[in-house]
Amino acid sequence: MRILLLWLGLGCLGYCAYVTGIEHLNQSYDNWLFEQHIAGRQDTSVADFLRERSPLGLLVKDDDASSSPTATAQSAPPQQDAILGKIEIGRLNLSAMVREGVDARTLSTAVGHVPSTALPGHAGNFALAAHRDTLFRALKDIKLDDLITFQSQNQTFTYRVHDTHIVKPSDVSVLRSDGHEALTLITCYPFYYVGSAPKRFIVHAQLVSETPSTEKIALSSPLAR
Repeated sequence: MRILLLWLGLGCLGYCAYVTGIEHLNQSYDNWLFEQHIAGRQDTSVADFLRERSPLGLLVKDDDASSSPTATAQSAPPQQDAILGKIEIGRLNLSAMVREGVDARTLSTAVGHVPSTALPGHAGNFALAAHRDTLFRALKDIKLDDLITFQSQNQTFTYRVHDTHIVKPSDVSVLRSDGHEALTLITCYPFYYVGSAPKRFIVHAQLVSETPSTEKIALSSPLAR
């Protein structure tokens, strides 16, 4: 009887470990897939994920190694890491510089512009991303009708928040455009989660005004990296 209970206990532990492992693997893949999409890489596969994020990567044949750089190069903005301007949310005392790109190096020091989305002044969805525990920490207190300004070298764009919601990391529909000038802010969620947060917090805002900037931003000035 004791042996039977022992095997039953081991079986339960094994099943729990299996379920936990599968959940962790799916979450890791969802996070990676979202990162690839917002970086402009559309032609990705499970094999790419295994090569880049899994110990099994050494066993996966690099069949499309020659095509991946091409796809990345085509979608990469011409001025990666360039300063685009400054985002501010007055009520939250949030103020941060915005750079082109959402790679780890860029997001370690700035808010990043998602390369596959529009720029201010053009019809489309202007999407920005930043870490929940640094530059976008204040978004936990965002409210409807809050005003968000983005100041470029020559123009200041003001947006009004009309919606916030939480999505899975694999939900890239937040980057879609309805043809109007809009702003989308993206950060991880929950804000106080320990480790790699499982979801994304999204803020949608619509353009309400565009005026000439009164303060010039030296976009060509290099920052310490």
